[in-house]
Amino acid sequence: MSGQVPLDADGNLVGAGDPERQVAQVFTNLATALAAAGAGMRDVVKLTVYLTERADLAAFRRVRDRHIDLSRPPASTLVLVHGLIDPAFRVEIDALAVR
Repeated sequence: MSGQVPLDADGNLVGAGDPERQVAQVFTNLATALAAAGAGMRDVVKLTVYLTERADLAAFRRVRDRHIDLSRPPASTLVLVHGLIDPAFRVEIDALAVR
């Protein structure tokens, strides 16, 4: 699935300046998109994560660990980027799921 950003269903930014809330919203968006395709986080085999701040890594890991099966985590790549399309976004995540 394409990259998910910290916008709610109405297109509003969630967690301005709060990396943990932003990551949580992104995982909510991932789960919603997966459910629409008849899948879930258990079906995710690869995550690609883009963070704009190295300091947000711990927040990302805390939230991610609530959403994945830690006994068989998906492969993942994390990239530190200079910025995302909206300067308020601190995280974007895309996923590959297999059913």
